[in-house]
Amino acid sequence: MHTTIIITFGLILLALMLYIGEKIGFSRQILAYSFIVLWLALTLINGAVGIVHAGQPLGTELVVGSAVFGIPVAALVLFMVLIRET
Repeated sequence: MHTTIIITFGLILLALMLYIGEKIGFSRQILAYSFIVLWLALTLINGAVGIVHAGQPLGTELVVGSAVFGIPVAALVLFMVLIRET
């Protein structure tokens, strides 16, 4: 359940960054790179908390962390590809 919540948070963060960032005047490329860096940092922090406080093994956190990081980034890539075509 925690993984689903974190992935949902990542998708919401992505949508907010793209929406608010474009309203402010940032380019989509800057927003995309900023999201990737921010989301990677947050994913690493989430994994570290899982290892230190929840006692999860490193292997499990690497697999779950890959999904947590990968799904919102895949959504970003899909968005960028679909926007570029229109």
